[in-house]
Amino acid sequence: MRTFELLYFDGCPSWAHAWAALGQALAESRIDATVRLRDVADLPPEDLTGFAGSPTIRVDGVDLFGYTGPAVMACRRYGDMRAQGWPSVEALRARLADSERAG
Repeated sequence: MRTFELLYFDGCPSWAHAWAALGQALAESRIDATVRLRDVADLPPEDLTGFAGSPTIRVDGVDLFGYTGPAVMACRRYGDMRAQGWPSVEALRARLADSERAG
């Protein structure tokens, strides 16, 4: 079973759209997963490594969209939707398929 986390902070309201899109993509992909919503204000600094801004989606501790840099305390933008603040369901489906193949 895979572990998914959506990391966010309240200053960026697009996390709710990302949460809904992730739920839809996971349901459509029929991936057996544990999914957690985590406010970064409640996390220790070491858990923020690789946090690419709010919202960030991790699978088994790795950013689903490949970010590996330092923590960014800002609202994240996703390029697949003209810099929209959350990934599209289509982009999530594609990344989920890639992560399933990678194991």
